[in-house]
Parts: sequence; structure tokens; C-alpha cells
Amino acid sequence: MVSMMGSIPPLTLQDVLDSAGRQIDKHLQEDKNYLDLSELLRIPSHNQPTQSGLMDIDYPSLLEAGMGLEGLTEMTSVKRVPLPPELVEQFGRMQCNCMMGLFPDIERAWLTIDSDIFVWKYEDGTDLAYFDGLNDTIQCAALVKPKPGIFQPHIQYLLCLATAVDIVLLGVSFAKPFEGSSGELGVGEMHLLPDPLFSIPTDNTGIFNIAGADNGRIFMAGKDGCLYELAYQAEDGWFSRKCRKINHSTSKLSFLVPSIFNFSEDDPLEQICIDNSRNILYARSEKGTIQVFDLGDDGKGMGKVAALSQNTVMTHAAAVARTVERSNFKQIVHLAVITKSESYNIHLVAVTQSGVRLYFTTNQFGSSKGRPSLLTLVHVRLPPGFSASSTTQRPSNIHMAYHHRDTLMLVAPQNDDNDMLWAISSDSFPFQNQLMETQMTLPVDGKTWAMCESTTPLLPLPEATKSLSSRPDPPSVVTQHVTPPRRFIILSAQGSHILQKLRPMEQLQQLLIECQGPDADEVKGFFRLHRIELACATCLAIACSRPLAEQQVGDWARMAFFMYGGEAQYNFSAPSFGGHMGAANIGPASFSSGPMGSVPASLSSTVIYSPTSHGTSFAPFATPMPGMQPAHMSTPAPHSFQQSFYQPGLTSLGSHSQEVIYSGKHNGICIYLSRILRPFWDSQVTTEFPCQTPQGMVTYLTSSYSSDNITTTLELVRDLLDFMDFNSRFDSGGPVDSMMPVMQFQSRMVGPLDEQTKKKLQAEAQRQEKISLQHIQDMLHRVEEVLGLWKVLFDHQFHVIASGLTKDQQNQLRSMSFKQLVISGKEMCNSLITCLINRYLDDNATIDAISKKLREVCPSLYSSDDATCSKANELLQAARVNQNQQEKRKQLYEALRLYKNVNTPLQLLAVCSQFANINFYEGIVELCLTEARKLDPQDLASHFYHNGEPPEDTQGFQAYYHRMECYKCITEILGYLWSASVSHPQAPSVPKSPGPPPAPDPSRVAAPQADQYRTDILRMALKSEDALFHTSLYDWFFITNNSQKLLEIQTPYVEAYLKRKTQLHSGNVEALDMLWKYYEKIQNFPAAAKILSQLAERHSMDVPLHQRIEYLSRAIMCAKSSTSRIMSAAGGEFLHELEEKMEVARLQLQVQKAMAKSLGPSIPHGDTRGLLVRLDSELLDITTLYEEYADRFDLSECKLAIVHCAGLYDNALIDNLWQSIIDKDFSTNSAAAAQVRVTNISNHLVSVAKIYVNTERYFPVAFIIRHLEQKSCELNFDPNWVFQAMLDIGVAPPKLLEIYDRMFKSRDPYWQTRQKPLHLLVVLMSFLTHYSNNPNIIPTLERRRFSTVCLDAVSSYLVELQARSSADQTVRRLISQFKSLQSKLERL
Repeated sequence: MVSMMGSIPPLTLQDVLDSAGRQIDKHLQEDKNYLDLSELLRIPSHNQPTQSGLMDIDYPSLLEAGMGLEGLTEMTSVKRVPLPPELVEQFGRMQCNCMMGLFPDIERAWLTIDSDIFVWKYEDGTDLAYFDGLNDTIQCAALVKPKPGIFQPHIQYLLCLATAVDIVLLGVSFAKPFEGSSGELGVGEMHLLPDPLFSIPTDNTGIFNIAGADNGRIFMAGKDGCLYELAYQAEDGWFSRKCRKINHSTSKLSFLVPSIFNFSEDDPLEQICIDNSRNILYARSEKGTIQVFDLGDDGKGMGKVAALSQNTVMTHAAAVARTVERSNFKQIVHLAVITKSESYNIHLVAVTQSGVRLYFTTNQFGSSKGRPSLLTLVHVRLPPGFSASSTTQRPSNIHMAYHHRDTLMLVAPQNDDNDMLWAISSDSFPFQNQLMETQMTLPVDGKTWAMCESTTPLLPLPEATKSLSSRPDPPSVVTQHVTPPRRFIILSAQGSHILQKLRPMEQLQQLLIECQGPDADEVKGFFRLHRIELACATCLAIACSRPLAEQQVGDWARMAFFMYGGEAQYNFSAPSFGGHMGAANIGPASFSSGPMGSVPASLSSTVIYSPTSHGTSFAPFATPMPGMQPAHMSTPAPHSFQQSFYQPGLTSLGSHSQEVIYSGKHNGICIYLSRILRPFWDSQVTTEFPCQTPQGMVTYLTSSYSSDNITTTLELVRDLLDFMDFNSRFDSGGPVDSMMPVMQFQSRMVGPLDEQTKKKLQAEAQRQEKISLQHIQDMLHRVEEVLGLWKVLFDHQFHVIASGLTKDQQNQLRSMSFKQLVISGKEMCNSLITCLINRYLDDNATIDAISKKLREVCPSLYSSDDATCSKANELLQAARVNQNQQEKRKQLYEALRLYKNVNTPLQLLAVCSQFANINFYEGIVELCLTEARKLDPQDLASHFYHNGEPPEDTQGFQAYYHRMECYKCITEILGYLWSASVSHPQAPSVPKSPGPPPAPDPSRVAAPQADQYRTDILRMALKSEDALFHTSLYDWFFITNNSQKLLEIQTPYVEAYLKRKTQLHSGNVEALDMLWKYYEKIQNFPAAAKILSQLAERHSMDVPLHQRIEYLSRAIMCAKSSTSRIMSAAGGEFLHELEEKMEVARLQLQVQKAMAKSLGPSIPHGDTRGLLVRLDSELLDITTLYEEYADRFDLSECKLAIVHCAGLYDNALIDNLWQSIIDKDFSTNSAAAAQVRVTNISNHLVSVAKIYVNTERYFPVAFIIRHLEQKSCELNFDPNWVFQAMLDIGVAPPKLLEIYDRMFKSRDPYWQTRQKPLHLLVVLMSFLTHYSNNPNIIPTLERRRFSTVCLDAVSSYLVELQARSSADQTVRRLISQFKSLQSKLERL
């Protein structure tokens, strides 16, 4: 059953590209699943040779296999070109000998008649050139490549001619290629230089075959059976001549010994062939001996490795093919190298006269990188006709053969006058697990003189692809869309016969033409032969690449694509993954095939969904897990892999397995696209190119792809894209959203599926295919744009543009593959586009043309918004150098207008940086505010902000974050201008290095100008109605410690901002501080007073006690200001509360100071420390202060202050507190000198007593004086200090006299116990003397009365003294002093 997953999120473009990329990866991997030739021939090891050709499957008959095809044409005749008429006349002049041959490298044929050689184009018989400068009959001719650096550049080839006497090297050049040609070598009119470049005698050694290596070395086959080399160099050396002949079969010094002394002509060499991919040379003698020579890793060495005689070869072959008559292996007529691009393990093939192919290797299998060490037969391949049931005639009497890239051509005589050509090829059976070939015969007019393949230059692979390639070339079906068909030339006396090798692409095209359309059994047979999706890919190769002249064929191919491509479906049958999964419906397992209307069992089962992997395709199978093989293989697995395995995603559902099988149309498109992109997909997009510059060695990044690579691939991509866009049959079921995710199905079902469920699943499968095709189409568009962009970059000197990237971007680009560039490299493409645009701007060139080009080539990578930005950037660059201020301002505002019209998000930092460089700061403000609005059109950020920034509102947070980033650009510019306006670059400083002073920075704004800019943009910014921007700006003020600036701002957003800041962050003292100042500024005194009170009372450590008292003081002032303006009961009550709080706060401060004084410098611990911290963190009530602090720590002064503040009265308590205060003073100063102690005690006592002097209840003066006098008596202090302190405190002299007098007359026994009964009289004497000396201490009006009181007191004291013993010295002195004092008082 289908379960709809409604909560599945839609796919992004990145998901779409990833999905399409996986399809390409999968099909690329399948195209890599072809076997090496040694595996196709099933050769297990170099010493275990095998045979093939005896089974029908080796040369299958398509008609007998039920394919509906009588046979597929392998070779077709293109044209016959007769010999040039001028040559026919030359035959009549022949006296000794004539020969003919082919130079395929320059598309020429040649003919020698005696000593003359003629060369002409075999394609049309034109451009006849000749050379008649020799005197002897030419025995051999060859065209070889010159050694680099020896000849002039116009000499592109060397013509090597050998006669019985001399060997001559002639220079070959070509006229300038005609306009519009590709400029390839060999194009244009050919010229043979009249004078030989080199000439050397043959020393009577006949030369009958010459071969040249790619590096310019020339090897010659001697009639004496020796291998020679014609060595030449630019100049003569000390031990070598300019041109010499080296015998490699005897000694390195053989060139010193004339060959006249060599008589070994029993077995002359007939053929030399060179494997340039491995630097190995093979030679074949007349009697069939095969020799192997190692040319070294660099191709410059020489060493004989091995040799096998004809008899040895025959013996080995007969031992392998025991059932085949030994004579079939006799007489080897041709050797052909098998290059690395064809096989890693097999290196050479020898063709016998009966058409048998003998395959050899020069290495042990698996050691292909080593140098050749042996020559051993590894396989015998019999020609057609050797199977038991074969009715095919066997080839015989082969006199000429050609073998290259899986194609064998044999020439045998048909009769005395004509030949028969056998063409054998495996192109029709790619991706098989054994070598299967088709064969056909073709009559040849006349006797064949020469045969070769035209070396049509192929499109060079990207450099990165070459380095990645570590396997033989894939089958031709993989590259048939981009490579031209192979052409073969057969040369006879009648002229040149040009043949074309047909690949599946040409074979299908021929079938369509012959059948006049796709509705024919032969075309159906082609789809049966090849897997449906591969046949569909071949249809696409035809339909997407036909020129207008062959439009009809393209239409037929498109019709066949839709007729036989099938539909997506579900496979409800149990899968059998262990069986054969061949690429074609013919193979060693079975010849049968299913009906055309259904999907054959051997067709691909491409799984795009599995219950275990939701919404994704299978990953590429580059490295399968152990025991696994890909679920969809284009190549049958080798025997070692043919085992049952578990495939994830193909889960057994009851008795059924659900899997979506894409149609052949879908897979054909994927295959064709993967083959188009094959040279690019996994290759690195850049290569490093070191270059020596005046600054040293610089490594540039260059494009790995040539212009031709890009152009050809881009054309193929566009053709396929046009095909998909034009053929709407893919979407016949209605529009499908490509961003829709793949549906998830239940992973377990009960019982069989009913028809209705099957129909639903079938419809869903087709819908999934449409979605997948849309993904491929989206990928195609992206590939087209990336290739188009790369072509533009290539045309604009890619290495220069890449050098404009940052180092990180260059490193990223250096390691980036084309696949990564397409799928996830949009940012890199944008960076390269930016560098390209900047290059134009740096050259002061207009960007209109390149911008238009980019819009055409890559509209999604370079959108209209990108074009707008580029134009704005151009205007900014122009404004930078414009001296006309009016025009400059116009350009700046036009650039601003363009940027504001861009719909996509801008790179705001970069744009603002450009604006700042031109001092266009107002543009920054306007652009950033506009961009913020564009990024949040629904104002989600404001909702997020006002709701308290809830974390679950992710959408609001994103909008808020993006807007804040926009505002940040404004605040950063403000910060820059702020610092520039207050900095003083002219201030003296120590220079960093000796020498002249550094030049001033031209980019730095002068301080006055910066201040003006700052003022202007701040004024402009504050006019904004964007409340969120104001929030950002005010936050910036706080962050930069410029919060006082808020008091200068007059906007409706400040109060709301500050209130919210205090609400969200209750501990933000700075915000509260700013809020009361703001209220005070706008004269909202009640609000200011409340904020201040709140600040004073808040529980925190960031407001110390003295600051709280200040807050309370300011709050009282604000409260008084508010009550003075609007009198109210509530206001008065609030003021009263504030004043009470102030009194208690001052007591708290007193307690704090007292505790600090009592503790001294020691660090408090434990509870004490906590109590001290508490004093600074909150305002305490008066009870707490008394109980937990003053009383606990015996702070007498504080207790007295608290009792006084609370209005409590207890006479004993107060006396006790004063006594404690006095005792502590005496105790504290106990170590000091007497006079110092008196001064210190007096000063402290005065400071304390002055507070309470006017409240008698809290200042018991009589008790205090009595206690002080007792202390003074004990310590023998100066008798003056106590009354002097009382006077300083402010106690009235009459009060003092009264207290002292009462104390004296009370006859307190204390004085007697201290043995100072007269102490009080001494004090009274001093006090009255002080008065007599300073009568001004008594007001004038009261002075007489006080003097009278004093006289009365003195009289009483004299009576008391006179009653005492006159023998006491102290008594006598006091009497005298009192009498003297009495006289003074009477005079007052």
C-alpha cells in the first residue's frame, strides 16, 4: 500500500542536482564495467594460455539467435578513388620495380616506379607530389616523425627512402592551411624538399621495411636479418657522426664494420612494428621469427629481450588448440601491437595465413608497468568457421592483415584478379564477459597492395582526464557520439578503396534508412540485440547530432526512442541477482529473448527508491561493499563476482519485491548524458602551470579543458537539452514538480497485491520517472551554463582571472572536479564571474557587452540582479576617478538606485566597503535600511523582538539576524568615523624604523571631515522610521560606551527602548541609569524618582552603598521637584519615604565604615565577609542594622546613632553607650603619648558629641564629664582638656560650671580613693581661669551674672580649702590661685 508522507520537505535545487549527479555517477560506473582483453579471452595467467573461436557464441549468428536481424553491417564502402591519370602514364616507363603504400598520418598514398616516388591524396587523388632525385631503384619508403629540436619548424615529417645503395631522409612540409581549417599537421599542399637532409650508404644491406617511433627514432629491417637504426643529430660529435646506421642485432659498434662482411641473409626481417605506449619494438622475419626489443622507459634505449621462432610458436599454439590442425598456425603474415589503451596484459597479436590470431605478452600479468622480460603465447583465437555447427567459410591464404582497437581485417585472394576482405569486430557486443565478434566479407577490386586505417585526429582529452585514465579505452559505443567513424583505406592498382567501420550508432542509422522508419522488425531486432536503454542512448546520439541534411534520420531515431523505450514500472517479481546480467540480450547463457512489448528479464533494473533509503538514488558503485556488485550493471560480472548477494533497498515484502524500474527512455537519457560528460565529470577543472617571472616562479591555474573540448561538449549538451525541451511526451501526464520528494512506501505487506494497488504503484512509478527526468533536465541546464561560463573564462585568459581569486578559493578550485563545480560549485562560479567583471573594471572598460554575454550563457549563475550589480559597480569605479563633483554625485546615486532595485540579497559588506572608499556614507545608510526591509518584507523580526525573542520562533530569529547584519554595516561605519574624528595622526610617536617619516595614508579621512560625515549620517539614520534599526543603533551606543549619546537624541523610540532594556535585563544598571536621566531630561520627575529609588533598593553587587545613597539623594531632589510643581498626597508620602530611607542608608554607611575600621586591613572570612558584602548589595532596615551589625560587633557609636534615629530612650543604655565610646577611645590610643592621646580622644569625642549636643536625652553631659574626669584623673592627663572638649562640643560655660560644682559638692569618694581629693578643684580653677582670660565665651549681657556666680563659687572653694590642713603644698597653691582668680573676676 502507498502511504503518503505529507510532512516530507520539498527538495532544494541542491537536492535535485545531487540526485541527477548520482544518476550520472551510476551510469558512468556502468560504462567502466568493461573487461580487459585478457579477461574477455579468459586468460587467467601469462603461463596458462587459452583458446577461443571453436564455439558458436564466439561468432554468434544474429538470425539464429532470434534477434530478427540477418546480420549487422560491420563495414561499408564509402567511395573508390582511381589513381591520378598522371601516374598511369608512369607505369609505362617502369624498368625495374614499382611499389605502392599509404601514409595515413598525412592522408596520402605513394607509388614508387624505379627511382622516383609519387605521393597524392588518397581521398580525392589530388595534390600529386614527386621526388626524382635518386639514381637507384627505391626498395622501401616510410614517413616518420622528425626528432624535436633538430629541423626547422616547417619540416613536419621526414620521408625515408631506401635504395640498394643509399638511405635518404627528405623533409616534408605543407603549405599554409587554408583559412578556417583546423591547422592540423598534413593539411594543405604537400612539398618535398629537393635536397636530402641526410644520406647514408646501405653497405650493401637491403632495407625492406622502415618504421618510425613517435620520438623520431627510425628503425629499419635488413635483408641480412638484422635490425638497424638510422641515427641522426644536429651536429657531428666527438665519437659520432651527424648521421649513422646502427646495427642492434649484433654489436653497438657494428656501424664501424661494413655489412659487406655480414653474410647472414638466411632469414631477412620483413616487418617492424613499434608500441609507442610501452616503448617496445617487435620484428618479424620472413620465416616467422618474432623478436622483442626494449626501447627503455624513455624510448631512447635499446636491448633485445626475447625471440620466438615460427616452429616454437606453432608448437605452443598447437599445444593450446589441440583439436585444430597444426598447419593453421603456419606462416605468420602480420604483427600488430596492442597498446595500453587496448589492453594492459596483452601486448602483441600475430596473424597467420589462415586468419588465426596469436596473442602474446611480454610481461607477467599484473606487471604492465615493468619493462618487457619475455615473449609468451597466451591465447589462440581461431577465425570464423571453426565451430562444429558453423556454415561459414573459413578464411585462407591471407596475404595481408590489419589489427587495431578490436577490429581485424584480413585480405585473401578471391581469384587471380581480385581479393576478398574479411572484417571482424566486437563493437556490436560491448560489455560482455567474453570476446564475441561479428564478421563479414567484402569483395575488393584488384589485388591489394596496401591497407591501413585513416588516422583522423580525435578530440584531445582534457589533461586531468589523461592522468585519471588507468584502464584501456572503453568500447566504441561509449564514445561514438563524439568520435568520427573509423575509416580504412585499401590501395590497389585500380586506386584507393575507402571503407567505413560501422558502430552501433551507424548500424542503427543504416537500419532506419533501409527500413524507411523505425517500425520494422530489423529495428526491433536492434533493440533486442542491445539492451533497451543502450539502444535508446544510441537513438539519442543520432537524433541529437544529425545535420539538417539528415533530419529525416534524426526524426526516425526519435520515433524509435519513444516507440521502444518502454515505460517506468514496478517489478513485482522476486529478483534474482545472482544470474547473468549481460549488456545485450545475447550471450553464453541463452539465445532467447522476451517479446518486444515487455521488459526482458536481462534488461536493467535500475532502482531509484527503496524502503531503507528514503528519497535518494543509490550511491555510485565505485567501491562496492565486499560480497556486493552493482544492482544495475552494463557489463556482466566476472565469474568471481557471480554470486548471490544482499542488495540494500531491495527488501522482500512478503512474497513480493517492490522496486521502481525506470524505462529505457529515462536510462537512455542518463547514459547518453553521462557519456557526453565522461571526459569532464571526475576530472580536475584546473591544472597548475609554473611560470618564471621577474618576481620569481609563479604557479598559475590554467583550464584543464581546451576550447575545442568545451565547444564540442557544449554543443552535445545543448542538442540533448533541445531534445528534452522539445519532446514534451516525457510530461504527457501533466506538470510535475521537480522539487517534490520521492514517495515513501510501506516496507511490509501482507498477501498478494490486488490490481488496483498495482495500478496505483504503476502510476506512482511513472510519476517518479517524470520527476527524475526533470532533475536530469535541471542538471543539463546547469551543465550548459557551467560549460558556457568556462568557455567565456577560457576566452578571457583563464589563468589571469583565476589569479584574482583569494588563496583559499584558489586552493578550492585547484582540487575541484567538474562534477563538484556543477553540483555544488555555484559560489565558485560566482567568484570567477566577479573576477572576470573586475578585470574589465580594472581596465576601465565598459561591462555592458560581457554582462550581456554572461546573461545569455549562464542566466542562473549570472542573473539580471548580478548584471545590475555589475553595472552599479562600474558606476562606482567611474565615480572614484571622476573629478566633476556634480557628475560624481549623480553616478553615486545612480549606483545606489541600481543596488536598491536588486531583488536578491546583496553582498552588503562588499558594497558598503566600496561606498566607504568613495566617502559615500549616506548611501550606506540608505542601502542598508532598504536591504533590511527587503530581507524581511513581513516584518517578522519586529514580531520576534517585541515578543521577547522566543527561541522557538526560528523564522523570526532568522529575519531578526539578517536585519541586524544589515544594521551592523551602518554602526561599523559610524564606529570608523567616530574613531577617525577623535584620532590625531599628527601626534608625536616613536617611529617604527629609521628613515624619513611615513607618508600620510591617503585613504584615511581627516578628523574634521570624519566628524562632519559622522554627524551627517547619524542625523540621517535617526530620521529612519525603522524601530528595529533604532534598537540596533542604541545597542551599539551601549556597547561602545557612548550611551550618554542617547540623552542627546530626540526620537520617539528612546523611551520604549530603555524601558524594554530594563524589563528584559533587570540587572542592567546602565539602562536604568540612562532611563532616569532621560526622564529627568524630559522633566518627568516622578518617573525619574521612582527609577532612582528602584536603583537604590535593588539587590545586586554592581551598585555600592555610597552610590545607593547618591541615588536616594537624587530621588529626593526629583521628588521635591515634582511635589513643588504638582502637590499631591501620594507625592508627599513618597518623598517622606525617600527621606526615611536616606536616614537609614546613612546609618548603614556608618555601620559599614565602623566595621571596616574595626576589622582593619585583615581580610574577613566566613559569615563576617558575607555580612560586609550584604551592606553593599542592599539597603537594610534599622532593626537588622542594630541586631546583626551594631550590637553583634559592639559598634557603640552606631548603636547610639540607631537608637537616636529610632527615637528610643533608655537612660542606662545611653549612659552605657557613651561610656563604651569613651572607653574604646582610651583603649584605642593607649600606646600614644599622653598629649597625643588627649588630642585624639578630644577630637573624636567632639565629632561624635556634636551630633547629639542639642538632644539632652542622648547626650548625658554630666555623666560624660564625670567619666572623662575620672579617666583623666587615673591617667594624670592635663586638667584642662575635658572642659575644653566640652566647650568645643558646644556645652554652655554656665552649664559646665554647674556640673563641675555639683560634682565637687557631691563629695564623691572616688577622688579620695584615687588620693586626689582636690582634682575637681584643680579643674574648676583651670576652667574659671580660662573664663577670666577669655570672657568672650559668655555673651556680654550674661557676663556679669555669670561672673557673680563664679565669684560665689570661688568664695565657697576658698572656705573649703582654708578648712584643710595648711601644711599641704597643693592646698596652699590652690588658695593662692583662687584668690588671684577672685581678683580677676571682680575686675570683669
